[in-house]
Amino acid sequence: MAAPESGPAWSPGAAEGEEETILYDLLVNTEWPPETEVQPRGNRKHGASFIITKAIRDRLLFLQQYIWYRPAPFLLPDGLVRLVNKQINWHLVLASNGKLLAAIQDQCVEIRSAKDDFTSIIGKCQVPKDPKPQWRRVAWSYDCTLLAYAESTGTVRVFDLMGSELFVICPASSFAGDLSYAIAGLIFLEYKASTQWSAELLVINYRGELRSYLVSVGTNQSYQESHCFSFSSHYPHGINTAIYHPGHRLLMVGGCEAAEVGMSKASSCGLSAWRVLSGSPYYKQVTNGEESVTAVPKTLGLLRMLSVKFYSRHGQEQDGIFKMSLSPDGMLLAAIHFSGKLSIWAIPSLEQQGEWNQNEQPGYDDLNPDWRLSTEKRKKIKDKESFYPLIDVNWWADSAVILARCSGALTVSSVKTLKNLLGKSCEWFEPSPQVTATHEGGFLSLECEIKLAPKRSRLEIRVGEEDEGEEDSDSDCEISTKARYFGYIKQGLYLVTEMERFAPPRKRPRTITKNYRLVSLRSTTPEELYQRKIESEEYEEALSLAHTYGLDTDLVYQRQWRKSAVNIASIQNYLSKIKKRSWVLHECLERVPENVDAAKELLQYGLKGTDLEALLAIGKGVDDGRFTLPGEVDIENISYEELSLSDEEPAKKKREKELKKRGELLKLVNFSKLTLEQKELCRCRLKLLTYLDRLATYEEILGVPHASEQRYDAEFFKKFRNQNIVLSARTYARESNVQALEILFTYHGSDLLPHRLAILSNFPETTSPHEYAVLLPEACCHGGSLMIIPWHERKHRAKDWCEELECRMVVEPSLEDESEFLYAAQPELLRFRTSQLAVEKVIDWYQARAEEIEHYARQVDCALSLIRLGMERNIPGLLALCDNLVTLETLVYEAGCDLTLTLKDLQQMKDIEKLRFLMNSVGFILTFF
Repeated sequence: MAAPESGPAWSPGAAEGEEETILYDLLVNTEWPPETEVQPRGNRKHGASFIITKAIRDRLLFLQQYIWYRPAPFLLPDGLVRLVNKQINWHLVLASNGKLLAAIQDQCVEIRSAKDDFTSIIGKCQVPKDPKPQWRRVAWSYDCTLLAYAESTGTVRVFDLMGSELFVICPASSFAGDLSYAIAGLIFLEYKASTQWSAELLVINYRGELRSYLVSVGTNQSYQESHCFSFSSHYPHGINTAIYHPGHRLLMVGGCEAAEVGMSKASSCGLSAWRVLSGSPYYKQVTNGEESVTAVPKTLGLLRMLSVKFYSRHGQEQDGIFKMSLSPDGMLLAAIHFSGKLSIWAIPSLEQQGEWNQNEQPGYDDLNPDWRLSTEKRKKIKDKESFYPLIDVNWWADSAVILARCSGALTVSSVKTLKNLLGKSCEWFEPSPQVTATHEGGFLSLECEIKLAPKRSRLEIRVGEEDEGEEDSDSDCEISTKARYFGYIKQGLYLVTEMERFAPPRKRPRTITKNYRLVSLRSTTPEELYQRKIESEEYEEALSLAHTYGLDTDLVYQRQWRKSAVNIASIQNYLSKIKKRSWVLHECLERVPENVDAAKELLQYGLKGTDLEALLAIGKGVDDGRFTLPGEVDIENISYEELSLSDEEPAKKKREKELKKRGELLKLVNFSKLTLEQKELCRCRLKLLTYLDRLATYEEILGVPHASEQRYDAEFFKKFRNQNIVLSARTYARESNVQALEILFTYHGSDLLPHRLAILSNFPETTSPHEYAVLLPEACCHGGSLMIIPWHERKHRAKDWCEELECRMVVEPSLEDESEFLYAAQPELLRFRTSQLAVEKVIDWYQARAEEIEHYARQVDCALSLIRLGMERNIPGLLALCDNLVTLETLVYEAGCDLTLTLKDLQQMKDIEKLRFLMNSVGFILTFF
């Protein structure tokens, strides 16, 4: 099945009489599991051999009947046999209400419901395997409660919706292998004459023999033959098809063409209408008044019988009606003929409304272009004429028919001009698809994809079997004419006698795989089709639809963007083509790419769409919600010719022009009168700038550029860029990540340095202060006074216009205190919060922190290291604490005194007590030695 082709939809402004082009979509409702089948193969039955064999067979059958007085099989028209055998084995019948579907398989009939688009089975009818599955027929009752199934032998089985078999109607007579007893028409009629019977079932075989059965369901389920009728007097070659028109109570019968004097056009084409009567004779042929009803004599002379058996007109095959279908309003009837002809008739007058021979039908000789790509299917092209005829017909609307060909070509064609309403080309299915009538804007099709199994090696071919490759060889040309004609005679004798001595050489069977699919073709709106194209990732077709019908192309690019990795190419190919500003900015802010360069590119692209030009365009209402890049919107009072940037200009001059342009644009912005949309744009810009700064910081933390590419973690960055910067700093301190914390202090000093001492207090007490010595405050003499050396801050970039106080006061009038959590958890650190570090605070912090280390970790060496580092950094007032810590260190590590001795205990001792501790420790040591 090929991809659908969509044409432009008809609009109310179209000229009157202009044929509507259908916008449609194809959906696979159900695909059955593949079936493997082994096919026995006999001799070829096409070309000269088939014609000659058939001629011999017909003469032999005639002699068999009239010389030996043996009954011969009823000969069906060759065109009928050929087309029926062209059909796929499974069948499809939709109930009149469109809510139930019967899918006839090899050994069961599935009943499916429209509630879930025919995807689930509500009933299953078990049927025996039929040797001629193409000759089966199925029909729904008028109220859609019963299902009749006819086998190729003429046996009819009736089922209910649950799949239960109610009864079996056997044919009155039958002959094994005689397909004339197969059913040409299976029709349920509404029966109101008695409440005993639920419906009337008409069973018509190809011989033209009709039998009517009264059907009862429920507690007294049974059937009874009502009457019988024969069309043989009007159709000596039998009938080919029959359908019922409930509105006019007409039985429409199709047979072979005739050339009697005084016949109407319909009768000469094999079409007749019969009024259904309530009593005998039950059926009466309807004429238009000018036509005389002629009947074929019951007793046929020898010459008459010969003309019937060997009917030929200048060597042409007899034509006839193969299938018929009524239009939804019941005013027209479409018929397809053996020759491939299509005819349209008015109901009930049977006046012909249109006729197209096969070679007059547009695209009749088109073949599936995919066949040329497959070696297996390329063989079909050699016999391409056999794929031209129509194989099925139904109605799309009162003015359009659904036509299916043996080639798999399917069109919805106008009954006036036969123009294909699906577009410029047909829709390709597998060969000989079946179609239902349209219901609720769509119809169903059943197709079967057949694939040959791989060929066996020659070693596996058994003796007596022919190789498959011989079928396509030219070996026939090498065989003598005498041998070929003897072969044809043997074929004819074998068909009549079925004796093994005349049997042709066996060809090894071939294994095929069949895939059956239930496909729906549904008319749709441009919007619905556009959405489905996007969901099925058919982006080129979706864009074509969008351009044709003026739909929003953003949906295509949004889907492509979200399904692709973020990189420079995807930004240029997809994101840059999306017009909606809010969506683009959302993606720039929310999506985190998997590598550093892509993350940077995405944020910078978002910044371009939030600059002053976009801000001014929003204020003037000229942006229409579009994502606007610099230079895309003309701003009044700005001379872009003078301020436009050229690639050839020096960098310095470019920078000057850029600053001048920004200054001119800033003059046009009144930050006190920003609209809500403008304020939101500024907030997005501030967030993008924050993310860019955090990305640059993260790169610094990761190290050199090459290392940052390899070690970049998108999930971590997603968390880091949104995280409270004070919290990030505290986390790094608790992890003893000195390098990361140093980078944070350097690039985010305005947010972190007021809390520098509090953050340093979060280093683990067990971590040696020498590890984070670079972060410790340092003092120096300046102008005769001692002061704390400020931290050397750096910025990733210059300050942006949206970060100016004038803008921030409007956009973010009240900022949340990011450090609140820090002091809530550790209120004792609040005294160290300061925007400008004073020497007194630093002294206080060194002393307090050293005491904390000694108290919590009981590691005197770490506390002493911190004090000594402070003294090295010119912090005064630490000597006394340093002496106490040295004493404590001596007592604990060298004198071996009580390990529970703390700094606090030592500070409360008098000097004489400290000396006694030392002397006791010295005495112990001397005794030991």
